[in-house]
Amino acid sequence: MTGTELSTALGLRMGDAGEGVFTVQIKVDAINSAQRTIANLIDDAYLSDLEEIKDNQALAVGTNTSSVSFATAGIDVLRGRVIGVFDEGQDIWCSIISARDAHQLDNAYLNGTTSNPVAYTFNETLYVKPTTVTTVDIWYLKSPTSYIYNSSGSMATECELNPALQELVLDFAESQLWRTDGKLNRAESTNNSAVAQIQILNNKVQVNKNVGGSNR
Repeated sequence: MTGTELSTALGLRMGDAGEGVFTVQIKVDAINSAQRTIANLIDDAYLSDLEEIKDNQALAVGTNTSSVSFATAGIDVLRGRVIGVFDEGQDIWCSIISARDAHQLDNAYLNGTTSNPVAYTFNETLYVKPTTVTTVDIWYLKSPTSYIYNSSGSMATECELNPALQELVLDFAESQLWRTDGKLNRAESTNNSAVAQIQILNNKVQVNKNVGGSNR
């Protein structure tokens, strides 16, 4: 659905097709909030539509690591989810580790090397070891683009989330509007239903991972 279609559908759900209570701007704000909520709650397996690549990013070389902030790279990374880092200089993929495990790189045996570079993210910044890595391609999950309602807005743009998730966008947006209207019971009921659906979807992914793992 486009932003306009989402707004229209939300108005019908609220019994306010004529926008006498909820203006387009109020609905758009709720839709944008709902998109971010889903992207933060749903398993990465459902977010392939948000995958992007930022090529040829120059890294600043420090004492122990090379790095580039997401702001400098001009990317809005969802939950810090960098899913791939490619070392252009050595034509090799970096091993991605959690920031909480970065201290293990102090161990010379585990430290990144030219033939086995290591990358991790922390505080909206990508770090890479060794410092000989100076240019990378960043594969990441981006945050869903917010709709803008004005004369040059983006309401005709298709929702970036998978079509299977767009009813959930309406669910969370509806819940938010009921809350602003003081209908707290309806807001809670709609929100709980949406969260339950996300849990079902996430559980399916875990079941598939477990089944796949048992066959190895």
